[in-house]
Amino acid sequence: MAGLAGDTGPVDYDALVTIRDCFLETEPLVSDTALGGRLDPQPELNVVVETGFGQRSDARFDIVWTETNCYHFHYVEPDGIEFRFDNHPEPNAPPKHFHEPPDATERVQSCITVEPPELVTRAVINCWRTALSRDDPSKLNSATNPP
Repeated sequence: MAGLAGDTGPVDYDALVTIRDCFLETEPLVSDTALGGRLDPQPELNVVVETGFGQRSDARFDIVWTETNCYHFHYVEPDGIEFRFDNHPEPNAPPKHFHEPPDATERVQSCITVEPPELVTRAVINCWRTALSRDDPSKLNSATNPP
């Protein structure tokens, strides 16, 4: 699966629809979403938000969720800040891990412990919103039991 290491299984299209709907219902900064069709070989959800850290515009979440509940929420800004909340097998990292900004290369334990797609989405949004309100990407993985 794109962006996921190990045997993560096929994409869970219904979970991606749930995640998209959660973003649209809870995050007013969402300006666009794109989700390929159910029959696409590897559908991915893209969520564009109007602002990012340092008032950058057109930041984006690229999201994959599989039928084995593996996922990645990859955030990218045009000016280079990126991070990722992941849950999948990966050597030298816990299954639930966080790729730290600014370039998502360092991996640490994720603060997100919940499982269902809607709760993970709410946790990601909560972590992003908290760090965004402080204009401090270092706060992204500092929440206790989000959402």
